[in-house]
Amino acid sequence: MKLAKRHKRSDDEQDRIAELEDTIKQRDRRIEGLRQEIDEQRDLIDRMEEEIEESNQTIESWIHGFDMETNEAGDYVWKASFVYGDEWYDKYKELLRKWNKFVPDYNAMVAVTSERNVGRPLAASEAQCDHVRELREQGMSLRGIAEETSLGLNTVRTIVSKKNGTDRTSIKYLSRIDPDRARMRMWEAKRQQRNALPKRINELLKTNNKLIKEAKGLGR
Repeated sequence: MKLAKRHKRSDDEQDRIAELEDTIKQRDRRIEGLRQEIDEQRDLIDRMEEEIEESNQTIESWIHGFDMETNEAGDYVWKASFVYGDEWYDKYKELLRKWNKFVPDYNAMVAVTSERNVGRPLAASEAQCDHVRELREQGMSLRGIAEETSLGLNTVRTIVSKKNGTDRTSIKYLSRIDPDRARMRMWEAKRQQRNALPKRINELLKTNNKLIKEAKGLGR
């Protein structure tokens, strides 16, 4: 009986030992898996740290290339000489606005004055002028119109020119300045991006430096 109990106890011990050995193997596999994960994370951190440092170097090259300077807070800003063109662009827009606002008033005044005083009186009645314009719209030549209406060639030419706005009186009128809208919008968009760039650079430098410090403190 005693031998049977000892034998049974020995079997139980063997089972327990085998169970512990399996547990240890599982633990070892888990440890090895964690070690591999740590190694991969370290490698990732190293590569990210290198990438951030390269990003900082790129930003530093921008700062140097654009000759930026720091303000009292230590943040990078544009030098006044770099954005000097913005001041003249704003002055140009304001002058353009004033000019275009002035044009209609000036032209209205000049139109009245021209009708009264500019040039010699036109040797044709209003009805004759209308007839000349009709013939011209039908495609008749200036000389043909002169023969048809018995008006002088210069008179016919003046009537037609007035309709087209190309006579000597009309071309004295001022015109609105209508710059290339696409180019102006492009300038405005670039200026907005340029104005936002210093802030973005400062934010990136602060974030990158913080990430590098945190990365150096992990897995070291």
